[in-house]
Amino acid sequence: MKDKEVYKKTLELFDHKCAICGNPNVAMHHIIYGNLRGGRKTYMGNVIPLCEKHHRLVHTNKNKYMPMLIEMVNKAIERG
Repeated sequence: MKDKEVYKKTLELFDHKCAICGNPNVAMHHIIYGNLRGGRKTYMGNVIPLCEKHHRLVHTNKNKYMPMLIEMVNKAIERG
């Protein structure tokens, strides 16, 4: 799946809103950084929509928020 398709599907899963607060002004956040899965970091389960406030917050303490974001995106994928 191409990056744009992953972003589109992920946004649909979260109703085009921040996964944490529901704000409709979002950017896509990569949960796990670096090259994974054959050099790709954009794949289903590794991106989640976050508003500017929560995007900054997550970046201040990645280790704290990473498990929560992984769980949120996995549940959204299961609900499909």
